[in-house]
Amino acid sequence: MLHTLQQSLMALDPGFVWAGAMLAALAYALRSSRREGLDARTAYWAGMLAIVFGLWGGHLLGMVYYGADGRPLAWLRFWSGGQAQYGGLIAGALAVLLFLKVRKISLLTYADAIAPAVALGVAIGRIGCFLNGDDFGRLSHLPWAVQFPSGTEAYVDHLTQGWITPADALSLPVHPVQLYATLVWLAFFCVLVLYRPNRSGLRLALFAILQGVGRFAEQFFRGDFQTVLGPLSLTQLISLLLITVGIGLWWFRSREKASDIAASPQHLNTQIGYSPLL
Repeated sequence: MLHTLQQSLMALDPGFVWAGAMLAALAYALRSSRREGLDARTAYWAGMLAIVFGLWGGHLLGMVYYGADGRPLAWLRFWSGGQAQYGGLIAGALAVLLFLKVRKISLLTYADAIAPAVALGVAIGRIGCFLNGDDFGRLSHLPWAVQFPSGTEAYVDHLTQGWITPADALSLPVHPVQLYATLVWLAFFCVLVLYRPNRSGLRLALFAILQGVGRFAEQFFRGDFQTVLGPLSLTQLISLLLITVGIGLWWFRSREKASDIAASPQHLNTQIGYSPLL
């Protein structure tokens, strides 16, 4: 059944799926912001900055993973080459942080509203990775293992390893790790949506912990796993850092007195001259 599903999906353009993932994330960020009484215009521009700088950051870290394409100013060409999720996450977060700081708006309040949208975007985006045959899984003989055609990263890797020959039409069977990630991130999305903390920053902290744990575990199923420090990959090292940051933020915010908590979203909007767009 999964083979039939794969054949149907492979006819789709991964670019459309990735674009749809960004649009879905932005749309949900706006919906979440309105529901929590935040200014939708601020959420929109924060989301747009996160997308643009996220693509650029993902491209820069992708150059570390996959190398440059040799073109002039390759580091600026964020629309080409491989993308690394953590590069996009870090660059997008820094852009939003700077934007909100310049506007003197509460970072944690808006980050809490946007966090589920990021999880939704990642869940959809991983389907595009599946269609493109990148971020592929380890060899597998499970019933739901999949094979990728010529031109995909999985096929090229297996050809380079000498496991297949140019005469073979498909790669060896591998874990559909991209679809595993889609299911996991959809679960993370649901958890973040259902979690209603009484203090700003706690949902962001939970997102950081889930992101770190999810990406750390995913690496054990990846066929392109490369260690950089002992048995750990660069992605796993960043994941451990993110988990630590998430736990630290959770500990700090959960122990603050109620009187020290930032003003409510409605009060924040009044202070900066906005009224919620319902």
